Amino acid sequence: MQKIIVKEKRALLVVNCLAEHGDRRLLYLYRFIEKAGIGVAAHFLSSQYGSFSVLKDREAGADLFFHRLLCLTGNPGIEAVDLFLQLHGRNKKVRFFDRWLDSMTLSHEIRRIAVPGKLRLFYNLCCYGDSHSTDMLAAGFKVTVGSRKINASAAVEYPLFCRYWSGDGLFSRKSVAVREAIRRADRRTVRQIQDRLAGRYFRNVDSKKITRGDGRITIDTL
Repeated sequence: MQKIIVKEKRALLVVNCLAEHGDRRLLYLYRFIEKAGIGVAAHFLSSQYGSFSVLKDREAGADLFFHRLLCLTGNPGIEAVDLFLQLHGRNKKVRFFDRWLDSMTLSHEIRRIAVPGKLRLFYNLCCYGDSHSTDMLAAGFKVTVGSRKINASAAVEYPLFCRYWSGDGLFSRKSVAVREAIRRADRRTVRQIQDRLAGRYFRNVDSKKITRGDGRITIDTL
């Protein structure tokens, strides 16, 4: 039986840094995505969590990230911590503001500092997000979401996912499981169009999202 987690005992951390290390040809796009990444999460989800916090630009350094995660999981009033990662990624690597970290090192450090049992959803908008998922599950997250390769579909998928995850379903406020929220948000036709457009700038574009772990989890459960 899944444990119920009330709003006051949930925390969401958004880590956001794209323009600083992105392709200069797409600088304005990355700045827009950064702003939207924070704004969309705040609009749909800030009222659904007891703690909503953002690390952006220079604050999105690895050490500050680990410190924030330590504080959130160490808070006795918080029972579930969700992480939205909006950084650049490669196969098995993530680019924080100050440095690249391979996902195994990231996983090891999270296991070292985080209070066990509190990490829940790892929603990864980094490129090659699914390549990080095994290590993030090993770090303690209950469920992960990430793209197969280069991720180019966030403009449509991300707002939809945030809406469904918030509990704002198609016809009711009933909570939606991670797996179902991704099924609704990661729309094949739209994704394929966005991937083709991104293919003008990048190779290996495949924004298809893969859910691993316990996809039955909703915003209200652990």
